[in-house]
Amino acid sequence: MKRELTPNEIKFDISIDKNIEKSNNVPEYEDAFAKIKRALKITKEGYNLYLVDSFSKNKLKDLINFIEDEYKDLDPPKDICYVTLEDENKPEAIFVANGKGKKLKETVSNIKKSYLDVIDDFYSDSTNDEKDFLVEEVENKRNDYLNELIKMAKDEGFEVKATSKGFAFLPLNSEEETMTEKEYDSLEDNHKDIIVSKAGNLKKRAETILEELRDIELKSIRRLKKLYTKFLSNKMEEIKDDALLEFITDDDSYEYLERLFTCIEQDIVECYTMSIEDDENEIYRILNKYDVKVIVDNSNNFAPPVIYEEDPNLNNLIGTVEYENHNGMYVTNISLISAGAILKANEGCLILRLNSLIMNSLSYYYLEKILLSNKVTIDSNKSLVEFININGLKPKPIPIKVKVILIGDYDSYDILYNSDEDFRKLFPLRTEIPDIVEITEASINTLKNRIKQKMKQEEISKINDDAVSEIIKYLCRKASSRENILMEDYTLDKLLQLTEIYVKEKGEYVITREDVMKIAYEEEFIEKEFIKMYKKGKILITLAGEKVGSVNGLAVLDTGYYSFGRPIRITCVAYKGTGRIVDIQKESNLSGKIHEKSISILRGLLSSLLNAYENIPVDFHISFEQTYGIVDGDSASIAEIIALLSALSKYKVKQNIAVTGSVNQFGEVQAIGGVSEKIEGFYKVCKIMDTIENKGVLIPTSNRDELIILPEVEEAIINNKFHIYTMENLNDAIEVLMLDEGQTLEMFYEDIKKELKKYSTK
Repeated sequence: MKRELTPNEIKFDISIDKNIEKSNNVPEYEDAFAKIKRALKITKEGYNLYLVDSFSKNKLKDLINFIEDEYKDLDPPKDICYVTLEDENKPEAIFVANGKGKKLKETVSNIKKSYLDVIDDFYSDSTNDEKDFLVEEVENKRNDYLNELIKMAKDEGFEVKATSKGFAFLPLNSEEETMTEKEYDSLEDNHKDIIVSKAGNLKKRAETILEELRDIELKSIRRLKKLYTKFLSNKMEEIKDDALLEFITDDDSYEYLERLFTCIEQDIVECYTMSIEDDENEIYRILNKYDVKVIVDNSNNFAPPVIYEEDPNLNNLIGTVEYENHNGMYVTNISLISAGAILKANEGCLILRLNSLIMNSLSYYYLEKILLSNKVTIDSNKSLVEFININGLKPKPIPIKVKVILIGDYDSYDILYNSDEDFRKLFPLRTEIPDIVEITEASINTLKNRIKQKMKQEEISKINDDAVSEIIKYLCRKASSRENILMEDYTLDKLLQLTEIYVKEKGEYVITREDVMKIAYEEEFIEKEFIKMYKKGKILITLAGEKVGSVNGLAVLDTGYYSFGRPIRITCVAYKGTGRIVDIQKESNLSGKIHEKSISILRGLLSSLLNAYENIPVDFHISFEQTYGIVDGDSASIAEIIALLSALSKYKVKQNIAVTGSVNQFGEVQAIGGVSEKIEGFYKVCKIMDTIENKGVLIPTSNRDELIILPEVEEAIINNKFHIYTMENLNDAIEVLMLDEGQTLEMFYEDIKKELKKYSTK
């Protein structure tokens, strides 16, 4: 039955209270944050959260604030330090009580200074009788053996000269001076042989003496080392006690300091040779190799941290080991290690955007690897310096405990969940902060507060209540529903910023409804060009009278960043055949799969309507005129079936009414998308090509709750210059588009039967 919507049914407006309430109790948001809260409370590994959300800075801020509020009563995180012990190229990770990492580094530095003082005391101490005796004994023995060697050599006519390899014996001349090469060469061979023989004997004797001296020194040094060890232990006892007492409740630090004292003393004692000049460089080398690097300082974090990493490349995510060029050799040390976001978020929460993570493919791989092992390895070989001659570190892995929230869309989650087994294990929890929510007092108040907040942040001009109402209306339109509203920050931001500029250009200081409408509904260049083509007759369309086999359908052209509606002419011709529907779009490879499906549905619907027991003796050629791209979707299927029936029955179709809607095999009309844009598109073409009286559109009844149309179109409907009709089934469409006053559906189908007989008998 023909049904026309009244102006009251079409007009849409939202009235707002003047008082802005601070309410964020949007049910959809509450549900999402309740799930986030539950996810944060799960301490078992692997229960990370995937958050379906359109990213914005304000939403991110709200999320961080929410998590920080949940964490506020929890224990603060520990500092993370890398320390060196036995192997300086393999630093170990330790966890230090919150804020005490710097204290540990300071303590270790003081310990090393204390050792230097104590070492200097030992070498220079003259009050230790036992040490002095041993040192003196060794020196006396050394002098005795050397004197004996010198005397022996002199008796044999040689001078002794010390070398790096031991002793050299130089023959003397008759004047007891070192023989020159010329003097030696002038000697007779038998005399030379005697000199060589004596020198060989002296060397053998020297080796014996040196061996005896070495044994004496070793025995003495062993005894001295025992004294040295005892000396170090006694002198450092108080310093050790103080240091250990400072970290007595900190297991990792306490254990590290105990090992540190042991390692330092062992290394220091081991290098002892009695000579400070010989030992000095080695002592400094030993002490310098022991160090502490605080890679995560949580002294300013009084609760578990919440970290958002904007650019999760490998270095920012995991950490780095930097290098310094020392004479062409790239070297590094513990001080050049830095932590990434995962370590900084340890014991807390790390927030990442999937898009940013995927842009760094290695980061995605290593994130999964880290979450599966619960360990972070800062590998120097991940950087480009692996291709250079380097002296690298191999820091030991750091155990972590972190909750990861990954922000992305549904499609990405579906792909990863179904294709990546590890992702499925690591992100079993999912929730959504929807952009589209139900219109309630809470959601309206929330939106009003957002507008107020953005205006304050961006120093935007004042805005009156009518303008706020229009913004809300626009956001409902973007949500394609009278019952829902779009809460996307980007769309709201863009509208406010552009409107602000427009108002300032006019030299005004208050945003009005008209200002919002000007920006929100401004036509872009592509739409204006299409309108021009209709006006100049480059796109053929008939808006008056009636035609057989020609229907004005409605389509939406969507560029992704802008969409608008436009009428499209759908035509059909019928001729004797076997019941085929020839889709010219498909024949030209310009038909999408959904459109092909709709054609098949029409074939079944047509058969059931006309003659379910016999083949239809008619073929139909159907075409979307002047359409050169891919046609997809089924929103034109009701227009297509009307064109088929018109071509068959010879009933004319009213050209002043455009139609959109999907039809199923039972002839029921189904909802379609973009209904408001489609209506406006037809109105605009009518406006520039013809008078708009009696023009209108036919839409599915189920799309009534989506009608949020431009004020100009609303005004035309109120003035009875434009009409919106609704349909529930195919018969409603036939009645509106093809039947004149006095004609009935029975008459229409009877006339079709007559036409079918003509095709059968010819």
